[in-house]
Amino acid sequence: MAKIEKLQCPSCGAHDVSQISGINYQCNYCQSTFILKNENSFSKINFETLNTNTPQKNNVKSVKIIVAVAVFMVLVGVGLSLFIVTAARKNDSNGSAFFSDWQKPSIDNYNCLTGSKGAVVWLVLKNQTNKLDSVKYLLRLIDPETKKIILEEPLGKPKAWKELFNRSQNFDSEYYVNNDTVYNVSEDGGIQGFALYSGKKIFGNEWFEKKFPQLKAGISKVNKEYYRNRIKITSAAGDDYYYFLDSKLLLSEKEVERSNSQENTFSEEIYLSQNKKSQLYLCTIKRRSNEDHYISDSYIEQFKERRSYMSSYIKNIKLLSDSVYPMAKPIESYKDKLLFFYASKFSKNADGILALVDKNGQFIWKNTDSSFKKIIEDNTGDHVYLNYKLNNDLIVININKAGHQSVGVNLKTGKTQFVFNQPYSID
Repeated sequence: MAKIEKLQCPSCGAHDVSQISGINYQCNYCQSTFILKNENSFSKINFETLNTNTPQKNNVKSVKIIVAVAVFMVLVGVGLSLFIVTAARKNDSNGSAFFSDWQKPSIDNYNCLTGSKGAVVWLVLKNQTNKLDSVKYLLRLIDPETKKIILEEPLGKPKAWKELFNRSQNFDSEYYVNNDTVYNVSEDGGIQGFALYSGKKIFGNEWFEKKFPQLKAGISKVNKEYYRNRIKITSAAGDDYYYFLDSKLLLSEKEVERSNSQENTFSEEIYLSQNKKSQLYLCTIKRRSNEDHYISDSYIEQFKERRSYMSSYIKNIKLLSDSVYPMAKPIESYKDKLLFFYASKFSKNADGILALVDKNGQFIWKNTDSSFKKIIEDNTGDHVYLNYKLNNDLIVININKAGHQSVGVNLKTGKTQFVFNQPYSID
């Protein structure tokens, strides 16, 4: 009786063999193919290899090489991980982690403000995690003259990422400065006061509720009215009040109306006619403190026609010169003189000019800093938009074009005191 033997791969010796067709077979382990010379599977089997993969010895060598490479890569990975962790711990002591979860901060808000000690840049930085699940804000104060960072102060606690969409409701991008106190008014944040040169929070809504009996029930709503130097406050009882930032008075609507009627006294000041080709006028009129130094063409014409009702509002109008000032913007009265900004000519290529003129139409000084040209280039109307802060003898003009830029001008001399540039990105 013939001895039955299992089929065996001639290359690797495995018994896991399958018939392909006829006498052609393939090893399922090493994928070698071979033929069976003796078709009688119940007798002694003879093999002849047709096509085999790498012999078993070579396969073993390949496996060893692969294992060695894998071990080497693991060791390199462990070493790199230790380096990263060590660097992260070392940099954590300096306040910034190497490859940490927090991303590189970006600029959320830029302002250059001025107070009793001069100008200071308020840079609000936003920093969020790679996972986008939280965000924190940092207030960086910079001296615009020396370009040095004064300090950095956390601005509130870290917040959930979804609160990014309601950022303005907690902290507004516009500020009002009075007596070195920075006021910030927002829907949810209420009225917040910060120290100009330290960034420390001084007070919030609770200060007003304790100080003024009218607000002891609480504050339900606040609205900024910086153009009138005041904040509108609605109490929890539904009554409206106005807090005046300069005088620190809280008045009801009726008290404000009475105050406005008393303010309507005649005064002589310099005005610009309100048109594209503005001219300087010396006017004796009833003027409220919050009004711009503009006088409309209609008022000028009505006065010339000597309409009787105009005499109760305007007593005198005098044209100071025939000179025309393109896109002129009145800023403020400074020591009984008018500070204003205008273009050197009717063209997008015009220079910007900051000037101070007296009641005789004589210019005390003119400043044509090259940075002002950007204001004219960015203008689309008859009058330029001017973002400025003024305190004592210093005016700071903020220009947001090709990065944030601020120009400080000494009002006594008319000379540029500093030019500060802050790119949109943080290095």
